[in-house]
Amino acid sequence: MAKKWYGNIGNRIEEGHNYTKEPLKEGVDVTMYYWSDRTCYYITKVVDQKHIFVHRYEVCADHSKPGGMGHQDWLYFKTIKEERQYINDCIDKGLIKGLEKEDIDSIKENSDEEWVFRYNHWCQVFRKDMLGNTLEKPNYYKLQPVSFGVRNYYYDWEF
Repeated sequence: MAKKWYGNIGNRIEEGHNYTKEPLKEGVDVTMYYWSDRTCYYITKVVDQKHIFVHRYEVCADHSKPGGMGHQDWLYFKTIKEERQYINDCIDKGLIKGLEKEDIDSIKENSDEEWVFRYNHWCQVFRKDMLGNTLEKPNYYKLQPVSFGVRNYYYDWEF
């Protein structure tokens, strides 16, 4: 079946690959491709090659580089606390103005996401409902296309 071409053509070309050329393992980066944007994750646990746990990178602008609207200079952090500490440091250095420092100790980290490969695509697994009750059978939500072994965040400023 031919690939459907839409959105950012670069995303369509890059999606759906394992750039590591090796089996999936802990620490491997993952890029998810949308219409024109891209988000990044890293693998935290491998149950098997069709069942993994991932954590989304916290991404923010690199304030040590000249930026402004349209830049694509990003820094990747594995935790929200690491990202907020960087932002607090930038506030202290005067690189960011108009923001107050955030209390790092009160931050609650996001949990890992469970993904499985089913019916020729990756799905996120939900084992609890929105109220936190355990479901009898897990729900599966089809994810956007991904590639393994690449971390390439992109934000399309035009949308």
